[in-house]
Amino acid sequence: MRNIIAENTEQMFILVITDKRIRILIAAETLINQSGLEAVSIHRVAKQAKVATGTIYLYFKDKDELMAELHDRNLRLFAEAFLSGVENAQSLQERHRRLWLNALHYHQENVNVQRLWVHLETLPKNAHHKALIQELFEPVKLFFRSGVEQGCFKPLPSEMLYALAFGQILEICRFSYLREVEFTKQDMDAALLASWDAITVHP
Repeated sequence: MRNIIAENTEQMFILVITDKRIRILIAAETLINQSGLEAVSIHRVAKQAKVATGTIYLYFKDKDELMAELHDRNLRLFAEAFLSGVENAQSLQERHRRLWLNALHYHQENVNVQRLWVHLETLPKNAHHKALIQELFEPVKLFFRSGVEQGCFKPLPSEMLYALAFGQILEICRFSYLREVEFTKQDMDAALLASWDAITVHP
């Protein structure tokens, strides 16, 4: 019964969206979460989006182009949320705190994004995709570089510092949502501190 209600709610939400391009992307996202990437076809996306199959080809050349844009869209949405309220004038620790909380809130509010990312990460990477990642997350790389130069962060590549600082957030949210584990505020505060300790140099 819960699955039927969820599916009906998703279908009603899709119908409210007037921008057909966005409607198609969200329909594809819904299908990936339900059945996996391999089960997605242009026909099924059209049915989910409540548009004619030919309408999809007005916006996307084929399934590969649709999936590539869906991946780009999710990267942009996450980057926007992740970097919200982060300013260079803030201390390194305040910026880290803001980034950590932003990532946590994003994954808590978008519970299906983990499953979606697992599928999207299997897509072939191209020059455009790599350039987009560089562009969107350049402020994060500069944040880590600044911390290393100041002697505050461990002298590690920014990608490794990112994994140490924020990689555990996905697991925290996975346990919370999929296994219904309840974490207290004290637990989350301790996890935030552990994230900071993982990347900083200790005398």
